[in-house]
Amino acid sequence: MSLARVWVAVALALPALVALLVPMPAVDLAYQVRAGNMILATGAIPRVDTFTFTVAGQPWTDQQWLAQVLLAAVHRLGGWELLAVLRAALVVAIVALLVVAARLRGAGLRSAAVLGLLAFVLAAPALALRPQLFAIAVFAGLLALVAGRLRHPRLFLVAPLLVVLWANLHGSFVLAPLLLGYAWLDDLARKRPARRSLAVLLVATAATCLTPFGAGVWAYAFSIGADSVISSRVSEWQRTSPLTVPGALFYLSAAGAAVVVWRGRSRLAWPDGLWLAGLALLGAWAVRGVAWWPEGAVLVVAGALGGPEGARPSPRAVPAGMRRLNALVVTVLAVAVLAALPWWRPSDPLTGREGLLSYAPSGLASALRQHVGAGSRVFVPQTWGSWFEWAVPDATYFVDSRFELFPASIWATDDALAGGGAPASAALDRWQVQAVVLPEGWPAPAGAWTTAYRDAAGSILLRAPLR
Repeated sequence: MSLARVWVAVALALPALVALLVPMPAVDLAYQVRAGNMILATGAIPRVDTFTFTVAGQPWTDQQWLAQVLLAAVHRLGGWELLAVLRAALVVAIVALLVVAARLRGAGLRSAAVLGLLAFVLAAPALALRPQLFAIAVFAGLLALVAGRLRHPRLFLVAPLLVVLWANLHGSFVLAPLLLGYAWLDDLARKRPARRSLAVLLVATAATCLTPFGAGVWAYAFSIGADSVISSRVSEWQRTSPLTVPGALFYLSAAGAAVVVWRGRSRLAWPDGLWLAGLALLGAWAVRGVAWWPEGAVLVVAGALGGPEGARPSPRAVPAGMRRLNALVVTVLAVAVLAALPWWRPSDPLTGREGLLSYAPSGLASALRQHVGAGSRVFVPQTWGSWFEWAVPDATYFVDSRFELFPASIWATDDALAGGGAPASAALDRWQVQAVVLPEGWPAPAGAWTTAYRDAAGSILLRAPLR
């Protein structure tokens, strides 16, 4: 057990601990589980919205259907607890694949572990359990295949299969042809045989259309990025500011990567600089782009740090005392990960375990079940919409996390509802809303509303008995 291997253990255990201890936001998770359950029950992908009353019947391109099926299947098997373990497993897999990619680019074991850990720190805000996390895992797998395409040329042929998965998991699949295009250009720039990498690029690009929506997934992906409502309301789609902590870390890491790449430029080719610059521009263009920057940058930074691709330093003998100490550190890390598993927490009737989910008021959802019937119209804040759609599926809701479905007029009304008072009352009357769920501290609408339930998270207001 060398010190370098301890670094690898740290690089894997710390992300696992963080993923197990930090609550899973239900904002982009709960409705995905509900949609996955619908697909498993009916054998069909939803084509129109049935979760809300504002855009009921609106066409819905449910491009993330495969991720929803996976999430629902895991939830059926082990509840929110097993989903928490799944998140930790995906995060660990991402870091492990980045370490492998760095090693294949010639970085030493310790350097590869440090790069994997730094990538986790930079990407941590984007590693919530949602379809994007599956996509990041596939991206990391493709990075490893690209880095190892010389040592394992046959394994590189698996890349189009991963791209098919990606195209059915998340709209970020558009990055796959760019990554494989980088591999082809890199082979050309280094005067290597490039027919294999070109073939993989062409087949993988065509494979992105192997979805229930065909080539329409490309139109869907580009429409999300060009949607003015999304870019104005969703912080992840706004420009990355250096005045925020994630933004400052991103720009500092970009500067650091530039320094490392400049110093190791003799080991790199011009496609490396093009790939790194493209990722940096993506990260600056939108906060969501920061999620892809650290993983993709590992490929180039590792090449700048290491020797020839595939090189391995000679192992050094480790004294027996140091081996025992290193083994003790690894054992402590393993015990800490086991202690962080969710099954040791107090139980909760809806969230499985206390503190396992955020944006998921369990008491309010349990109470709302007692007051609404099928088709009841309920207003909840957008950040709670996904949770209530899963927890109280009989009701319909004003908005949820699928921003692309709702026009600007609906969001303007949503703002009025959040403001309370007479404007909120008028909007509730116009939409014939029967129940309102308000977080603690939010202003109540004017008019004859009765408080049916209250706890520390908020309150439920009823217009009239619903049954």
